[in-house]
Amino acid sequence: MSKTIRQVFMIIGTLVFCFIAWQLIFNDGGILKTMYNGMANGINNQWKKVGGSNVTLVPLWSSSNAQSNGTGFEINSSVK
Repeated sequence: MSKTIRQVFMIIGTLVFCFIAWQLIFNDGGILKTMYNGMANGINNQWKKVGGSNVTLVPLWSSSNAQSNGTGFEINSSVK
């Protein structure tokens, strides 16, 4: 009997742990989103200092596309 009770509580504990981990990592304010947005803000702020423009190189998690990719890496190889 105690072996069965132990297994039931282990299954319940595993499910609770998975639920808490899912909420912390993949939720709106989760760890993964916060870390990504922190790195994206750092990269975009440094680019703003270097480039002098308000160009977003790395989009934030909430937006699907960058606002502007700028022309910093555009290479025009045509000879006039």
